[in-house]
Amino acid sequence: MTITRSHAPSLMLGTLRAFGGAAFLAPGVAARTLDVSDDAETAYLVRLFAARNAALVGGLLASRGETRRLWWQAGLACDALDVAAGLLGYRDGKKPASAAIDTGASLVATALGLAGLWMERGAKRKRSR
Repeated sequence: MTITRSHAPSLMLGTLRAFGGAAFLAPGVAARTLDVSDDAETAYLVRLFAARNAALVGGLLASRGETRRLWWQAGLACDALDVAAGLLGYRDGKKPASAAIDTGASLVATALGLAGLWMERGAKRKRSR
């Protein structure tokens, strides 16, 4: 497969999600990065988030056509809700540095998801001509 500019959002988002997915194996590193407690409860929650990231990147990269568009939309919905969760967490007293990391990564993922969905639609229009 030749990598083109239209592949950039999925590759960047895949890389971002792969880092999130890697937290499944090292939840303590993620807890320290996010400046949250490094205990069994946090490790469990980090692993839940990491599993979701791994599933979203796998589904996106393994799919084509209409199914791929649905994976873009599912990831976009998750990322937008993550932004809201980060903002609500900050409002409720989450440490500012931790909230900035969470919300910032979610904003980047949301932007990449929008770009990817937009590029998929453009590529679909070109193919149908």
